[in-house]
Amino acid sequence: MKNQYDLLNGSSVDFDEYEEIELTASEKKRMKKRLKHDIKSTRKKARPLIAAAVLLLAVTPVMMQNETVWASVARIGQQIELLMNKPEGSFSGYKKTVNETATDQGIQVKVNELMLDDGQVLLGLTISADEFRRTALGLNRDAPIRPGELRVQIGNMSFFDSASSIREEPIKNKDRSWNYLYALKLTQADTNGDGKIDVEGYNVLDHIDPNKNYQISAQFTSLEFEKNPAQTKSGNYRDSYGEIKGNWTVHTSVNGSKIIADTKVYPLNKEIPINEKGIKGVLSIKEVRVSPVSIKLHYTFTSSTGSIRNGTNVGVKIKDQNGRDLSESGSGGGTDRVLEMDEEYRNDKGVVMLRFVPYVSDYENDSSKDLTSDAFNLKVNNN
Repeated sequence: MKNQYDLLNGSSVDFDEYEEIELTASEKKRMKKRLKHDIKSTRKKARPLIAAAVLLLAVTPVMMQNETVWASVARIGQQIELLMNKPEGSFSGYKKTVNETATDQGIQVKVNELMLDDGQVLLGLTISADEFRRTALGLNRDAPIRPGELRVQIGNMSFFDSASSIREEPIKNKDRSWNYLYALKLTQADTNGDGKIDVEGYNVLDHIDPNKNYQISAQFTSLEFEKNPAQTKSGNYRDSYGEIKGNWTVHTSVNGSKIIADTKVYPLNKEIPINEKGIKGVLSIKEVRVSPVSIKLHYTFTSSTGSIRNGTNVGVKIKDQNGRDLSESGSGGGTDRVLEMDEEYRNDKGVVMLRFVPYVSDYENDSSKDLTSDAFNLKVNNN
């Protein structure tokens, strides 16, 4: 099946055909929230700079490829694996069946499954609303209600205002409810209960006791929906979406012993000098973490000559032993001189070797150069 991003190659947009609209501060804030979910990107809000092209390397809905998946579509919200294109039951022992529903304002958010992964928590959700509420919202008949902002508390630690991604089932349920896989990065934490983030770059698996069960709550403070076009007076995109404030909270418990035992951390500590396309500096690759769910890479680039803001990007791609590109999503930020990135890749059990290939790309000229002389390999234990 052809990669969906390849379909965009060769396309063009004439920006002169579009009206330039100045947004207010509140509109910009709302648009930012829409982008986070609809583009399904991941990002770090605490950094001032992020390359837009990176945001587009987002987690995408699973492609329906065979009769087995079609037959299982009704269980997607209850099977995290299916929305990750994994065989059913692949994550047995890691995930927990919850089947708890929170209701507010006639809208139900049901958490079917929950799974703790390296640096993130994943929720299998079903969202539904009664007919009265859908009519009151002016909801388009086939339009879904989507999950919005999520706050997670594990023990005494609260996680929010972090990067998130949503995968939406392409087929709605017969009762007009929708299934989602919601992933929230557990990288920004409130440790003292004052409601403010005081720890960044947090890694939850490094701070929990594998012999302990932790109480965990998942609280959605907002939901989002697309309005019925007939009830949108202006016809503008900004007026076509609504937000529902409320409290949809589900409580359960979690134990991280198995995911901790099966997550491998490989220190790399590579320092690679870069001198390409007017950019000179050092690419530092700290480590790679391999869990049963994901592969995560952390690296920074510090420029001594040239600005990272001018359209040139320095990064690292990962390939497997067969040369297959594993790129999936990334988040990060920085300044004119320093770029910090966290890349995430979907883990396939067949991966036994990772090949790290530094690259330099020029967005203005739509070109990229792989620095193959600086590439290196790592054997991984991916049982």
